[in-house]
Amino acid sequence: MTDSRAFVLCGHRGNMAGWPENTLSSFAGAELAGVDEIELDVRITRDDVLVVIHDRTAARTAAAPTPHLHTAIEDLTFDEVKSIDLGCGDRIPTFEEALDATRVLLQVEIKAPRAARVLAKFLQSRTGSDRARCLVTSFDPLSLSDFIAESSTLPRGTALHVPDPDTNWRDDARRLGVSTVLLPLATTQRRLVDELHDAGYAVGASLIEGPGDVRRVCELDVDTSASNAPEYARRLLRASEQFMARFPSFGRRPLPVEGPS
Repeated sequence: MTDSRAFVLCGHRGNMAGWPENTLSSFAGAELAGVDEIELDVRITRDDVLVVIHDRTAARTAAAPTPHLHTAIEDLTFDEVKSIDLGCGDRIPTFEEALDATRVLLQVEIKAPRAARVLAKFLQSRTGSDRARCLVTSFDPLSLSDFIAESSTLPRGTALHVPDPDTNWRDDARRLGVSTVLLPLATTQRRLVDELHDAGYAVGASLIEGPGDVRRVCELDVDTSASNAPEYARRLLRASEQFMARFPSFGRRPLPVEGPS
């Protein structure tokens, strides 16, 4: 059975298979791999600059020693954050730089609660086309609540990450009025996906790391999934007869000739 739904392949933190995560190089690599969307993580510096980094500190991702290695991003100035070397010529980008450097849809995850209202104000200052690309997400209902309280409506809305489907998260999703629910691929059940679809939500489940995950995506009938290696995931999806029968419009852009070097 097919319908008008389109499947969205998301590059998790860009294209981590070939470049340092959450960098402009990783985002460019994800677009080269043919993603529909890029997922990135937003924190805020001590002087209120929105920056793109997953962890609370740069200890895991920095490529060189720095006096700022174990200091929380929120306790550093932007100049101090910008001095951190991520390797391959990359530095921690600002969210503004990431927005300006990309053209595909963006999944913008609020990692620091203090970033929520600053992000809302920043997006209000951008063009309608920029806002239309962004789906703002968080694991933290309070961060989403702060964002929504400060923000005009985004065309793609907001999304709640649910790490454990067996917890009491439905009230948060309803209260916040999110458009999308993001679930773990391994533990989500089809009956939950059907319930959410019937209630009008879009549903994502991640990550795609191998052929078995593509099978799970088909079994669950979700709308989106992310991958750390989006070119590989795209090829797996295109090679699945079951998936392509369900989403025949997927991947109409030509596949890349080569993967990242």
